[in-house]
Amino acid sequence: MNLLLQGCLSSAPTCVSFAVSLRTLELYRHLHVRQPRLSIQAWVRSLCDYHNITYYCGYWEYFSDTFNIYLKILRGVDARVHKALGRTDEHWRAKHSCPCCQHKIPGEVPLEVSLIGVLDGNQSLKRARFHEGLNADPRAFTSDYYISEDIVNRFKHDVKPRHQKKQANRSDIHANGDEALPVAWSKDSQEATPADGDGNNSTCTERWKVAQSDNLKRMWVIYRETGIFLSACRHGFIWWIVDMIESGELAKYPLAIVDRALDVFGDKLGIGYDIRCSFTATVGNSSIAHKAHNKGLRFVVPAFHGYAHKRLCQLSFHPLFVTGFGIEDLETAERIFSSFNGLANTTRHASRFHRLQAVDLFSRQHDDDKYQELSTFLLGNYKQLSQLLGDLPGVIASLESGKSHEDTRYHQHLENERVYLLSRRQESPEEEFACEYIELLIMHQKAKFILSKSHDHAVAYCIANVPPQSAVHGRAEILKQHAFENYQRMQDMLQVFETTHNIKDRWTPDMPEWQTASQYFATREYQKALTCLEGLVVSCLFELQKMGLSGTGYKLRTHINKSLKTHCKAIQRVLKRYNEAAATLGRPLLEWKDISTYDSLAEFELLRECREDICSQPWADAANREATLHTLRLERAKEERYRLNVEIARLVDWMNNEETVLKTVITRLNESDLSLVVELKEMLVRRSRQNTVHRRHIYQIYNLPHYTGPRDPEISSCLWMCSSLSTSEGLNHGDEAADLSAVQDDTPDVEEDDLLNEELDRVNDFLGNLSIVDD
Repeated sequence: MNLLLQGCLSSAPTCVSFAVSLRTLELYRHLHVRQPRLSIQAWVRSLCDYHNITYYCGYWEYFSDTFNIYLKILRGVDARVHKALGRTDEHWRAKHSCPCCQHKIPGEVPLEVSLIGVLDGNQSLKRARFHEGLNADPRAFTSDYYISEDIVNRFKHDVKPRHQKKQANRSDIHANGDEALPVAWSKDSQEATPADGDGNNSTCTERWKVAQSDNLKRMWVIYRETGIFLSACRHGFIWWIVDMIESGELAKYPLAIVDRALDVFGDKLGIGYDIRCSFTATVGNSSIAHKAHNKGLRFVVPAFHGYAHKRLCQLSFHPLFVTGFGIEDLETAERIFSSFNGLANTTRHASRFHRLQAVDLFSRQHDDDKYQELSTFLLGNYKQLSQLLGDLPGVIASLESGKSHEDTRYHQHLENERVYLLSRRQESPEEEFACEYIELLIMHQKAKFILSKSHDHAVAYCIANVPPQSAVHGRAEILKQHAFENYQRMQDMLQVFETTHNIKDRWTPDMPEWQTASQYFATREYQKALTCLEGLVVSCLFELQKMGLSGTGYKLRTHINKSLKTHCKAIQRVLKRYNEAAATLGRPLLEWKDISTYDSLAEFELLRECREDICSQPWADAANREATLHTLRLERAKEERYRLNVEIARLVDWMNNEETVLKTVITRLNESDLSLVVELKEMLVRRSRQNTVHRRHIYQIYNLPHYTGPRDPEISSCLWMCSSLSTSEGLNHGDEAADLSAVQDDTPDVEEDDLLNEELDRVNDFLGNLSIVDD
């Protein structure tokens, strides 16, 4: 205690030989949460250099132990503060972390989707198998951010795993056609992935599986924790985190989070997840199916990831085509993971206790930052929707010029397109039979032709490939024998097929059945080539988007560049294959500059669906499709305005209530617990500083031309500027005392949404400048 009174702290209760000042510990805490890559060892070395002291290896251990004690003291202070404020509920943080999402005002009109959140997993926060067994840290760290492993494992066998077929690696499609090994998801083969509840095994699911790392099967030997799976609201506040243990993304992780969210948040949740199309079926086959149905749980796919899904999936699950989600892109998890990546360096070889402590500390600072950025988010979204509301009506009117009423029934167009795609999900039995039979006939015909020309081909081959002194004619006889065996095998296969299907007269090229089936077979080959091309474009898009992100390491950038070179070569080959198939059918040929300018992959579906003439349909017209998208964006913008009006009112009410509660508790404890009052006053000053930023931005929102929500009298009259000055005594409030013109010109810093949009613009420019060249 005497040491604390002197402003220092030591890890040793007696015989103190090493102590650290509280100011140094607090400074490192602030630096570490702002720059997680700053390790304790680097910090201690810096201190030694600054004070001209020789560094010894034991110093960082002493500092680490002292810092752990300091953090434990801070957690104890926070617990006392929460008790004084009445925040003792087990899930208080999750229920009140985001005022815009969860602070409901009595009498407000309910939203169609009460709360919007996201789910996703990431493998950056892996932890190596150090400090295990006898060397393990015995301390257990508890955090209200984490869902325990025991709770997660309750859903371990909720869904039966589906047998995974071998999947060809898209990046190797140009090489030799060999199939890649199936991805190892977990050491326990009885654990299911989030997509295993979908019995249809959709193409979207397979793309998601292929996107997972092929190194997973070797990961379990090195790492125990192989990443984290988290959930957050649309404003970036973290709900819960679970550790992925010796596995990739398994069904138990999102199921545990969804179960907790349904219990804590209640009805009408809307959650974005990369594989919504398959995970919905997984939830429907799990133990929480009844609860999810009764509480109106809804899933959508995030906006950017959604464009990697099939068109039919987009029409049903992309947020642009689903009501209630506004202009939200639901890519919040990716932004959170980007900020968490800095923790990887300092937690990769840490003990389990230190890793959990670091994640908890960083998560709290992350949420505190998100609170300060709340009004920036609201202002940015309001400006975005204002631009949409101002620009889109004129664009839509110009596209509708000269159109009939039938052409402008955009929602009916979407429904007609959905019905058409549903009807084309599977081939009819007759088409499958004809395609299989004509393929056998073509192969049989080819084998017969090769046999008839086998001698000439064999001699030519031997002359070209065997030295003159070799037995040319002996080799030729071997090749002739191989040709005969191939022909005989095809003859047997064809006879078995005809017997099985009771075909009396074998088809010949002059028969109508042959001609119809040949046309369909050519169409099928065209569609297969288009599917390969589409898949490569999807993969390339994701890698290009990732290549420019800040924080990407040199090794990862190098790997992505190599992969891009591989994909470019693969795309060249598949594009050539596609154009050959398209020329056979008289379909349009493609160049890379054409597909790189697609604003989504929906155009691939129009190219693919050539089994009947759809060009005359209103929903296939390019101008109608563009007008449909603009109409949907306009509708989503109006939804977003309504939601933002509610969220702004909630934030204003939350700020007023919280400041009142803090002042009341400070007054009540002023005589009984002065030490706690000091902490509460510090909390009030910090909140007042953040709320001043909020009120400034809300004042700007009130003055936007498309704002239609309620107005707080205090903010509208700028009385908040005076109150902020009186609340935070002793601080420099030159910014708060600025004149109204400065307030009106105060624009928020560049939002993360804008940064992402800039990255996507650079991706589009890069793709547009690519050219196809021969090797």
